[in-house]
Amino acid sequence: MAATAIQDVRDVLAAYPELAEAAVLTHVQEPVGQVGVAYVVPSSPGLDLAALHKYLRERLPGSAVPAAVVVVDAIPVDSAGTPEAQALPAPDLRGLLPYRAPETPRQEVLCAVFAEVLGRTRCGIDDNFFIMGGESIDAMVIAGRVGPEFGLEISMNELFDAPTVAELDQLLDRLSSGG
Repeated sequence: MAATAIQDVRDVLAAYPELAEAAVLTHVQEPVGQVGVAYVVPSSPGLDLAALHKYLRERLPGSAVPAAVVVVDAIPVDSAGTPEAQALPAPDLRGLLPYRAPETPRQEVLCAVFAEVLGRTRCGIDDNFFIMGGESIDAMVIAGRVGPEFGLEISMNELFDAPTVAELDQLLDRLSSGG
């Protein structure tokens, strides 16, 4: 996650009225690489995490949405005012990328394209384009390869709305049936 993306996430979190404090750090999650994690201190008890996740998804590009939000009582900082990563709890990212193998020949092709374009050894049908580090240029490349492969036109924005192979497969079904 780039420094500008981290600052964008911090700015969006700072505007959320139910948070007293927030920090965004990166963690390494194999095989994806770096993912953003938001640490938040609620301003009152009963923070609705689902509402916070929705708020983030509505205001940030998919690649900038944190992979996890961790609620903490306080965010420890060093003498320079920088959050101390080692003093914060490690996020639980185990469920982030449950691998589910392709189930159809089209899903096999889609998984191979995602893996190749995003520089991964493999891609499951539930792996998320954004969490795997996909950016706009990658989406253009994937759309440019997938559309002709299946005789359909797909845009980068359609890929953004269907960021997993499973969702893209469903989109291709709808497009091929005229829906």
